[in-house]
Amino acid sequence: MRALRSRAAVFLYVVALAFAVWPVAIAYTVLAGEKAHARVLSCHRSHTGHVRTTTCTGTWIRTDGSPGDGKIYNVDERDYGRDITIRFGPFGPYGHGWGRHVPPATGGFGIGVAACLGVLAMLVLDRRKKDAAAAWRASQKR
Repeated sequence: MRALRSRAAVFLYVVALAFAVWPVAIAYTVLAGEKAHARVLSCHRSHTGHVRTTTCTGTWIRTDGSPGDGKIYNVDERDYGRDITIRFGPFGPYGHGWGRHVPPATGGFGIGVAACLGVLAMLVLDRRKKDAAAAWRASQKR
């Protein structure tokens, strides 16, 4: 089917893939990332318009005994001063597994992929209509 190989369709495939990268990386981190024990040392809130962002930093010790420090993702003020278990993945240290902020983000992933597939379906239907109209015009010329 030509509509599935058009430039617009390929663009939508790339966009859907881009929506999938972050949730897949988080899933890898939660399921297979290297475990470590961390302590959250500070949390800072920042406001950009209506968006509030909390950035927390801390120190950790990996299972091999090597220490580290820096940002810890998916933690907030409730974790300040506490020892937590984190996992390391492609985007760095990540706390709390599937909890806290992950469900809204994966919902956004689903909406993005659904939107791309919806537009792709409209492209396919449009191509089918154009092919049917072209076939009808060709049959009328005979």
